[in-house]
Amino acid sequence: MNESIDLRQLRYFLAVSEELNFGRAALRLHITQPPLSRQIRQLEDQLGVELFLRSKAGVALTEAGAAFLPEVRRTLAQAEKAVAVAMAARGAESGQFVVGYTTVFDRSAIPGVFDRLRQRFPNWRIVTRGKHSISLVRDIKNGTMDAAFIGLYTDTQGLTVETILEEPLVVALPANHRLAQKRRLGFDDLRGEPMFWFERRLNPGFYDHCEAFFEQIDFKPNAIPEPPDHHIMLGLIAEGQGIALISASLQNVKRQGVVFRALKEETRKLSMGIAVAYSEHNQSPVLPQFLELIRAGKRSLSSGAGNSK
Repeated sequence: MNESIDLRQLRYFLAVSEELNFGRAALRLHITQPPLSRQIRQLEDQLGVELFLRSKAGVALTEAGAAFLPEVRRTLAQAEKAVAVAMAARGAESGQFVVGYTTVFDRSAIPGVFDRLRQRFPNWRIVTRGKHSISLVRDIKNGTMDAAFIGLYTDTQGLTVETILEEPLVVALPANHRLAQKRRLGFDDLRGEPMFWFERRLNPGFYDHCEAFFEQIDFKPNAIPEPPDHHIMLGLIAEGQGIALISASLQNVKRQGVVFRALKEETRKLSMGIAVAYSEHNQSPVLPQFLELIRAGKRSLSSGAGNSK
């Protein structure tokens, strides 16, 4: 090993191993795919082993990669802990507080929370990160995140979870679609329509919840792969490539050529719960204040989601 491995490379490896897709990992890391691929190749060269199997079918961890993964998680968690300890030693007047939020809803559903938190802690760095709910739960458990807004139904064993609101799902469809003429839609209207739908591994709990509901009403989605980013998906919908079921707050992400339609009352129980998750062992002085803001604003948060256009 001629060069030292840095934490950035480990974070890149972790993102790819969790997403098992270089494109999604690059989006999550806010970089483009080529430099991510180069860094992973460089890491493999430094270690002298292949960490991923790459094929047209996708990406998978090798035996060496699977063995490397838990050690990387421990290393990154320890690095975050070291930073937190150093900041705590400096006093509670400053530090870093990391909040995650699931990418399946728009942050307008929790209006003003981050701004008010920054006002209360002007010397603290308030970091926000958007990820899938299962990744957010994992980050809280390994100590790299303080709290997160997650979508229910996610496996949160070992964490404290407080439900904030229930957000209805709506249908996003091309503006020139024949169904756009209706004010409300039922699942009979959606039968056979190409529908963007997520993979089970991204949120097994919510996927199973939806599948159980679909089975009750004898509906089988004509599923097409959902892009990793909702902005991309809305662009594809505008092009007429499919429709989608999305949380109501995502209507605030304006996209020309896309319209949104509510579901009929009998199908509106297919909703997404939004909750805040955290560990009761978290000692950050910001966490109690953060939770106080969430609880105090719970009623306004609910109305914020319900008033989405």
